[in-house]
Amino acid sequence: MIADLWEKKVTISNELRRLLGPKARDAERDPHSKRVPRPCGITIHTGIGCNFGCVYCYVPDMGFPMKPRPYPLDPLQLVYALSINPYVIPRRTLAAFGSVTEPFLKETKERALAYMREVGRWLELPLQVSTKSVLDDEIIESLLSSDRDFSVLISISAIGNEAEKLEPNAPSPEERLEGAGRAVKKGLKVTLFLRPIIPRITDVQAERIFEIAISKGIREVVLGTLRVTPGIIRRLRAVGLKDVVLEIVRRLPRSPRNNSDQVTIRGSDLKKKISSTARRLGLKVLPASCSANILAHGEWCEACNMGPCGSRERALRDVEREASELLEVIGIKFKDLAYDGRFLSVKVRELPKNVHLKTLIEVALRVKAKILVNGKNI
Repeated sequence: MIADLWEKKVTISNELRRLLGPKARDAERDPHSKRVPRPCGITIHTGIGCNFGCVYCYVPDMGFPMKPRPYPLDPLQLVYALSINPYVIPRRTLAAFGSVTEPFLKETKERALAYMREVGRWLELPLQVSTKSVLDDEIIESLLSSDRDFSVLISISAIGNEAEKLEPNAPSPEERLEGAGRAVKKGLKVTLFLRPIIPRITDVQAERIFEIAISKGIREVVLGTLRVTPGIIRRLRAVGLKDVVLEIVRRLPRSPRNNSDQVTIRGSDLKKKISSTARRLGLKVLPASCSANILAHGEWCEACNMGPCGSRERALRDVEREASELLEVIGIKFKDLAYDGRFLSVKVRELPKNVHLKTLIEVALRVKAKILVNGKNI
């Protein structure tokens, strides 16, 4: 199976290279062609910058502009870049849209939908998007045509006056949840993304947010902890949330080292409290955003300690055979491999430079991997 998918990947990249001609070179130089997937999958940028102006957002502190523009690759270039990425395997690699911008901004919506459509058509990756936009009929129908099991995360951190302070240019959370309800009725797999959890706001409002989400047909939630930079702290203070800032500072494990350094606050107690509320109301609490993608697609994953996630019936039946096939098609000779039900251990004499074999195995087979090179665990 994995050998067939790898052959499909090569066939797709060759066909797109032929179709693109000289335009293929821009895609080959693009970061999407070599980016190592994060735990949530391969992140796909639909634009650069965002004008929602959320005061807790770290994107401006990363150097991205507040004036958004579409990502420079056209849709086929983007798919080609993904097809030559060594960690992207058709049907296996999770794809996450919405990393450093809001995908459905006026300036980026058309390109975002085209990316999703072409990635789904060519590579058949399990698709997921995180958004603060309102899901209108055009977006809903486009997502469903790209992937019938598209995983949609609706991001909300607060409601009411607090939301207006925190997200001055974004659609209201109530509008987002209304759009989510329409999407659920039309068959989209929608999950509430309660993030970032802002102490003294999100934890206080969580029950009401959950009640509204449940009334719209949402049945799962993912919780996300707040990360802050010096700029975020200044912006929170500037909108009058001084008590919130004091609590955030109290929860910092250390001070940010510079203006772009993102520090995650201590928030396990908040997550525990909010999770308890969610479960009491009947929501399923998922450990991470990729869990929602796995669940939406009826798949199975046990590649990290936060899992296992998904449908046990879809677990791979013969991990060792698939691993052997994968190593053969990428040209890596191994001395031994064994799967003990928790880890796939692979022993090799050497690895080519810049090959993250552990990541590739975990993306392709969705199991934890241990790589030993001449007896040394890497």
